[in-house]
Amino acid sequence: MRRLIYATAVFLIVAVVPWQSKARPPKGFHTGPYLTALVGVMQADFDRDQVTGRKVGWDFEPTFGILFGWNISDRFSAELQGLYATNENSGRREHIAGAGVFGKWTIVTDTLTDFKSLRILPFLKMGMSTRFAKLPGSPDADDSSMSSIGWGPSAGAGIAFLWHKYFYFGVDLQGDFLLFEDKRQTVGGTPGVLVYKGGLHPSFMALAILGVHY
Repeated sequence: MRRLIYATAVFLIVAVVPWQSKARPPKGFHTGPYLTALVGVMQADFDRDQVTGRKVGWDFEPTFGILFGWNISDRFSAELQGLYATNENSGRREHIAGAGVFGKWTIVTDTLTDFKSLRILPFLKMGMSTRFAKLPGSPDADDSSMSSIGWGPSAGAGIAFLWHKYFYFGVDLQGDFLLFEDKRQTVGGTPGVLVYKGGLHPSFMALAILGVHY
């Protein structure tokens, strides 16, 4: 999955950046707000119980969310993103919420926008992301749950399609490079036992985009 995301991002950059000098589409066709639903998968490897040696959920969790953006110009936009995922394993459920703020650069070219009803719009983006997780406590711990927060830089690439001016859809590949703190509990009467290991936990995502562009 991670290799597919890297390969797709590299392909988009190599394929479309050389065309930018030819771009002469109608000015202002891509300005304004947009609102989309997000559906896909999110990597979550920070949820392994160090006491039992078991992960609470899967390596990649099904996720959904919402994204609001505003194209200040045809090429540059600002975005706010919210995501949610949940999973249960042996009666132990986790909840993961994500948020991000991004600056997005859309690559506009004659070749990809010279259609009657369709605009093809590859993009690159950079920003900051955070992840809030409610994780189950270790089975023998005093507390049944604990909270974990990670944050860090984010980068991504994808391709969007604008159909009949308003219908907006596409694919967004994103990597969040998140730092978490160690999470410890009193387990079996022993305080300060490491339950969830902190440090750098990259989180890669593949998301489908579906919404409207005003």
